Amino acid sequence: MVPGLKDMTIEELTEEFDFLGLWEDQCRYLIELGEELPPLDDSEMIEQNRVHGCQSQVWFIPEVHEDATGTTIGFRAKSDARIVDGLIVVLLTLANGKTPEQILETDFAGTFERLGLESQLVPQRRNGLYSMVERIRAIAKANEGRQSPDRTTGSETTEVENTSDNDVVPSETSGAQGKPTLPVADDAKSLDIELVRSQFPALHHTLDSGVRVTFLDSASSAQKPQCVIDKEREVYEQYYANAYRGVYRYGDRISRELEHSRESIRQFIGAESTDEVIFTPGTTVGINLVANAWGRKFLKQGDEIVLNELEHHANIVPWQWVAEQTGAVIRYWPLTDDGQLDLDASAEVLSEKTRLVAITGMSNVLGTVPPLSEIIAKAKAVGSLVLVDGAQSVPHMPTRVAKDGIDFLAFSGHKLYGPSGIGGLYGRRELLEAMDPFLCGGHMIDQVTMNGFTVAHLPAKFEAGTLPIAQAIALGRAVEFVAELGFCPVHSHEQSVLRYAWEQMRQVPGLQIYGPDTAHRGAIISFTLDGAAAQDVAQLLDIKGVFVRHGHHCTMPLHEHLGVPATIRASFGLYNTKHDVDVLIDALHFVRQELKLDS
Repeated sequence: MVPGLKDMTIEELTEEFDFLGLWEDQCRYLIELGEELPPLDDSEMIEQNRVHGCQSQVWFIPEVHEDATGTTIGFRAKSDARIVDGLIVVLLTLANGKTPEQILETDFAGTFERLGLESQLVPQRRNGLYSMVERIRAIAKANEGRQSPDRTTGSETTEVENTSDNDVVPSETSGAQGKPTLPVADDAKSLDIELVRSQFPALHHTLDSGVRVTFLDSASSAQKPQCVIDKEREVYEQYYANAYRGVYRYGDRISRELEHSRESIRQFIGAESTDEVIFTPGTTVGINLVANAWGRKFLKQGDEIVLNELEHHANIVPWQWVAEQTGAVIRYWPLTDDGQLDLDASAEVLSEKTRLVAITGMSNVLGTVPPLSEIIAKAKAVGSLVLVDGAQSVPHMPTRVAKDGIDFLAFSGHKLYGPSGIGGLYGRRELLEAMDPFLCGGHMIDQVTMNGFTVAHLPAKFEAGTLPIAQAIALGRAVEFVAELGFCPVHSHEQSVLRYAWEQMRQVPGLQIYGPDTAHRGAIISFTLDGAAAQDVAQLLDIKGVFVRHGHHCTMPLHEHLGVPATIRASFGLYNTKHDVDVLIDALHFVRQELKLDS
């Protein structure tokens, strides 16, 4: 029962919403409900009573009623927007007059689903709705088990102090509603490679010489399927607007599409909540975010960070920088002769001082795939967190962050057949909640005064400014594209191409392959040709339309370990074939001939 309003049950509200059917009519009904909400006195609309996390100004005033039958809680509330007032009526209809225990047992999310609010409200308004739910639940939690006075007549009403927003309990839901479900691929099937290749327009170009392009640089940046290209163009052509801002149709659509993408990514990496999925510009920024927002806050003098020589500079330099600032110590996990982590040395590098193990999911040079489950178990045994650089691993093998016990995971969209300029960071909720923001302004703000500010709830807390909107939406489509194919068929196909390349390349005179055998590596082969500079090899391969990368691949410490200044890298994606390998082999013989390596 809502004071000042006619008696109405949630069942009656649900029936009315069902009868109206269309959101436009339901929206008008919410406005009508809001118009009946009794006002608050100006003296009550103060900061102490304000609910943070709402786009509108919202004030909640709880009142505890105690009598011989027990304790119940009532609420008076008001906002500065009529639609929000209507949502308040829905909430008060669910919560008012109940015991703390009954409030905590109330299925708010299920009711919102039945009313259609989960799918119809734009994300920022839905987040505000759950901020109000959190306030209600926090107040109930604070009064749970409260003893009523021993009296047989009369009642007592006590206005209670609002619970701080910092004390709220987690909401019952988070992130996108109307959630997409990633397609379940038949993992027993094999890839129809010609059908797959037909979806990548860049693979069908020829050079001016008439030579067909053979693209072997997916580890640097993968080609894009037509569906991803179309999705990004669709955003710009059909409904582009800024995200999490306007409630008009384009603004509503763009926010929904973004949350759809976030949910697809959540499923793809096996996270428990979309609140744990942060959009970033890519792996490098994701790792830097953790280094600055977690490392600078929690690392102290003498704490140890464990790295290894396989790591990309982006997973070494941020930790060196933070170590300089905090007094933490960098330790390196040694490698075996074939470029794998020496697990026998774990007792030497891991100790009670270890605070973080930062490790690649797959080496971008040697293709080495570390045994993450074993490494994570060893790290957890000494109380360490684990950050995984998933730039190379996420596009090629299943990732299950929650199941595997990964604390942080960073990855890039452009290596995952998605757009450049966008990626993702996963962090366990409790870690993200404890961290400070990395960048400030725009979307990450809850409230700003002349004396300070408060930050928005996850994931907005780490998404300052305006996101690369079209790219983030297209990344969701890329994730769905890979999920439709299925990781088992993709991995099986890529490993088949890898093994074929391994055997064929070993037959090329003077060619040396670096790293472990194919049983312990992903679809990457880095090599040198005796007597040839890496740049010369790559340049001559280009004449034959074979595109590879040369250099140190942002892994100078690893190349120093290998004893070479540079390597040539051939990396394979789901669209590569054994024919591509044959073209590479012919082109390598051409290189040897041109450089007169046989003489």
